[in-house]
Amino acid sequence: MHIKRPTSLLFFVILLSFITSQKLDPISILEKSIHKFNNQDISFVCNLKLQSLSKEPINFNFNFYSHNLDSLKQYNYIKFNKPIDYNNVEVWSHYSDQFLMKKRMPINNEIIQIENDSQNINVVNFFNFIKLLEDVKYGKFSINETSLNNTEVYVIKSFNDGERKKSIMFYINKYNFSIYKIDWTNKRGALNKTLSFSDWIFIDNQNFPSKIIYEDIKKGSKSTLKLSNIKLKKLNQQIIDLIMIGFGTYD
Repeated sequence: MHIKRPTSLLFFVILLSFITSQKLDPISILEKSIHKFNNQDISFVCNLKLQSLSKEPINFNFNFYSHNLDSLKQYNYIKFNKPIDYNNVEVWSHYSDQFLMKKRMPINNEIIQIENDSQNINVVNFFNFIKLLEDVKYGKFSINETSLNNTEVYVIKSFNDGERKKSIMFYINKYNFSIYKIDWTNKRGALNKTLSFSDWIFIDNQNFPSKIIYEDIKKGSKSTLKLSNIKLKKLNQQIIDLIMIGFGTYD
């Protein structure tokens, strides 16, 4: 008796296996998302509103410039315009194998290094995704897909062994790898912090958020950043020289 081979089923299984193997793993998705602006200079004007339960809201305005020499070296420069006690305060930061930050006060014109517990660190750390990737890349991951604001997104959960409830959740656009939201949960699984990106604009063939909200539920604080005059073009040499003054070298 001749038994017909289920060739159609076999082909389907092989095809499904091939498609599955082509899916990106969590680390690849995170790297594509976080490094999507590698070698890309960025500049914008930012209005920042800081709110907390214990203090009156504070409004800042500053110019932000980011210069990327390569995928491993990122130099940032901020010059504050408001409030008046921050006017003309300058802040430099450098990401490579370590994080370095400096500032210059107009009162003495001296460039000094900033300690990690400084308030200025929090302002610049909104853009420090390189460090965030390094913090999670050696942990455990799970990945799912869902819809967020009518857009298909990857949901990548990063956690450590024995602490699955304490996690970092990344919501990333499936098609252009833009980060839409990041959630931090504590050991009980309760939301601790959240960082969201919205009001996306299309500029120089790239999607870029013009609004960023960071909430620290535990501390009862909220930071709202509204960006304008966004440019994704190479900075002029005058700005690059100003950025490098904070470090005195390109290494």
